[in-house]
Amino acid sequence: MAELKIKVFPAGPLSANNYLIFDKESKKAFIVDLSDSSGELFLFLKNEKIEVEFVALTHGHFDHIEGLRQRDFPFYLHPKDEELFLDPNKNGSAFFFDFKKIDKKPFYYKDVITFSGRQIEVLHTPGHTPGSVSLKLGNWLFTGDTLFRESIGRTDIPLASSELILESIQTMLSILPQDCIVYPGHGPSSTLEHEKRNNPFLREP
Repeated sequence: MAELKIKVFPAGPLSANNYLIFDKESKKAFIVDLSDSSGELFLFLKNEKIEVEFVALTHGHFDHIEGLRQRDFPFYLHPKDEELFLDPNKNGSAFFFDFKKIDKKPFYYKDVITFSGRQIEVLHTPGHTPGSVSLKLGNWLFTGDTLFRESIGRTDIPLASSELILESIQTMLSILPQDCIVYPGHGPSSTLEHEKRNNPFLREP
């Protein structure tokens, strides 16, 4: 089985991380979050002749889904975030006076989805949004806006919960290997071990 590669492309109005995971032999790929429908990511796909099989969304905020407006990729979403697609107040775009809706039907996540013969574990990690998920592929953990390097996602927004987001993160810390590489929705990567030791939001009071 060929080794998978990963590249990150920050894009969109809030520089959300778009992750391209691809098999260099088969030229197949999937994307975690899609903030833009053009830019460096799509230039790379064209130059490398890579075919995207699906997009895996970590949550339904506009800065992570905007690229789906112009692209017809199949995409996965937790059902509890589907309402965000049609409501600019809930998906955050209204706060920037750019009222965005996406009228497309997702595939709903199951506990596991597959890519290139590998299993991607889907962890429901609510808090930033009701349907936020984190995706584990090997020791790669895509946390969206749930867990950042030495920070956590915002909870001062509609439908968010500070109690739930901390519970979600603590659950991941308790059940997942500490060497998991954290690939967040914004900013640099980290590891679960680093966050357990250094994230100020996770320290005991």
